[in-house]
Amino acid sequence: MQIHTAYLAAALASLLAVYFYVRADRMRRDLESRDRQIERLRLTLDLSEDVGRFGYWQLDTGADHVIWSDFVFAVHGRPKSAGYPGLAEAIAYYHPEDRQMVEDAVSHALHGGEDFEFSARILAESDQEVLVLSRGTCQFGRNGEILGIFGCLVDLTKQTQRTQRSPAA
Repeated sequence: MQIHTAYLAAALASLLAVYFYVRADRMRRDLESRDRQIERLRLTLDLSEDVGRFGYWQLDTGADHVIWSDFVFAVHGRPKSAGYPGLAEAIAYYHPEDRQMVEDAVSHALHGGEDFEFSARILAESDQEVLVLSRGTCQFGRNGEILGIFGCLVDLTKQTQRTQRSPAA
């Protein structure tokens, strides 16, 4: 009887090992598939940013920096190696005449939950003035607390230059 019980225990352990191996292999393949999907989405976003001349940014209430996409770094002329800027540093890129408007928009969003949209000028590190459209939308937690702002930044410079060069209709 003991041999029979030991045999059953060994068989059960073998079955469990096979089951968990198959399950782990399936999970690994699912993760690899999701990784490929994420990479495709990332490439699509990168291409869209480049063609559409837009990028995204994110400010979390507890963070001491603003997360920028590659395109937002490029618009500012800031090398990625410099890292994400703090909020004050990010606002300092705006033209002095536009900074107060930007500060007010961000403050109203962080303290009042108000979304915003504005056009302003950025002074890139290359000393080039870049006209941008920035739109920010508040992100809220389950209890209605403001978690941060997610936004997009569109480079309007080329579009504005084309409009100025085209003859009036």
